[in-house]
Amino acid sequence: MQSLLSLTGKRWQMHDHAQGVGADLASLLAEKRGITSGGDCEAPLVFCDSARASERLMRAVAKQEKIGIFGDYDCDGITGTALLMRMLRRRGIDPAVRLPHRAHDGYGLKTSHIDEFAAAGISLLLAVDTGITAGTAVERANETGIDVMIFDHHALPEKLPDACAILHPSLAEIVPAFPPCAAGVVFDFLCAFENAAWQGMDEDRVLSMIGTVADVVSLRGRNRRLVQEGLRALEQLNIGPLAELASRIRTGSVPLTSQDIAFRIAPRINAAGRMADPTLALRAILEGGSALEELETLNRSRQDETLIAMKDVFVKLDALPALPPFLCASAATYSPGIIGLIAGKLTERFGRPSMAVCIRGDECTASLRSPPAYSIIDGLRRCSEHLGSFGGHRQAAGCTFPTASLTVLIQALENDVATHVPDEALVPSLAIDCALPLHSVSLPLIQSLAALEPFGHDNPEPLFLIESTTFSAARTVGAEGKHLQAMIGSCKAIGFGLGNFLAHVRAPLDIVCRLGIDVWNGRMQPQLMIVDMKVASLKPTSAGRMPAPALKRS
Repeated sequence: MQSLLSLTGKRWQMHDHAQGVGADLASLLAEKRGITSGGDCEAPLVFCDSARASERLMRAVAKQEKIGIFGDYDCDGITGTALLMRMLRRRGIDPAVRLPHRAHDGYGLKTSHIDEFAAAGISLLLAVDTGITAGTAVERANETGIDVMIFDHHALPEKLPDACAILHPSLAEIVPAFPPCAAGVVFDFLCAFENAAWQGMDEDRVLSMIGTVADVVSLRGRNRRLVQEGLRALEQLNIGPLAELASRIRTGSVPLTSQDIAFRIAPRINAAGRMADPTLALRAILEGGSALEELETLNRSRQDETLIAMKDVFVKLDALPALPPFLCASAATYSPGIIGLIAGKLTERFGRPSMAVCIRGDECTASLRSPPAYSIIDGLRRCSEHLGSFGGHRQAAGCTFPTASLTVLIQALENDVATHVPDEALVPSLAIDCALPLHSVSLPLIQSLAALEPFGHDNPEPLFLIESTTFSAARTVGAEGKHLQAMIGSCKAIGFGLGNFLAHVRAPLDIVCRLGIDVWNGRMQPQLMIVDMKVASLKPTSAGRMPAPALKRS
């Protein structure tokens, strides 16, 4: 592997032998990524508790029992809840639904929620995108005569809850190499429960696809098939709330991609849980109408609040003499809805594990993110003596703790990262697919890369290295000159957030870019989307630490 530091302080990583080879490039990249055969499993997962869950559901439907659903406030939990609601409504049951409020309830199924369902006469509770660590709450449910079924994908605890059925990827008859999100778990269960194609299956495919993309699970194996089928189904929808949601972000007649879902649809759904009540998003994807308009307003508020917070974070980090191995941003002004975004942007920018903390009196709520070199959930386990509660995945987690423990927790996590990750690994990196001669960039080549879609986690949009490029007509564009625009050979080029590097383009540069198509007056031509640049003689001012790039809405 080659390793270089770029103008933005990133390490470029690329196999020495990787070279662009014209029309065969797409197939070679597919082979390298292991997606030529569709991955390990394209058929729906079969869970060990599927038969038990189906029998209990059918008994509840036959007796017209009162059924409740407890979900989560993020896109995966909301879409998974919508799938279960639609299944029950097809059978004449309108379930009692409870989505926790991020600030008031926090994450997860609690005994207080069980008491609410018990008071409403619920006898069967479906927990989606939560529940696998809710042993105490499930015990309370059993005591009150409520059967609990769990549809979850989070890390298994040492002791499973005593639920009547648990649908979880690790508890499938064949454990998948690329586990689904909660919405994927629900959809695969529905495939067995319905026993054939069902009315509204296309809408359910779309919902599972949105949850899969939004929850950043691996787009390999079964997940890849779920997203492909969901995107195709979305293009076939002409009416209904999901078609209305898609129309709000669609430009022209170009089919929507997984990138549109990740950066335009999922943030709108998540905005409800971040800024207000997640039930609004649930209503939007089930009913459409005014709820969709409210999502637009909330998403704009989310963008503005995040932008303000990130400016504050970068000012504080710039004042430090050196970056610690673990980054933390904390303030009473941060709302619980944006701390995950803050942590994500910190880890993306600096390549280090990070935590963003919302301080509310004596209690703190935190969201954490980590690069692949470090497991943040394992780190929290090793520092659990300072925590109230925690949960999550290898690269994303959340926790609560007393405000008095903030300083000692930060120090404990700094020490843990320093112990388990070498300094050289705490640098943001770009994984480059291959070197590509500029003269080989063509419309047929770019169009052939569509065979690699859908893009997402474990199958990112390809990045190409083009060496010794010469810029012409270079200028900054956008508000405050945030972006860099130029011609490279006969190709248009745009570098979002790279406007502050305009002075460097006077010399030949190596660039890392994505390939796209620019359409103007009906004419299509190749376009280079510059992600990063390097001048061979340029030395970073400190190890991997460069000025923060221009901030923009996302």
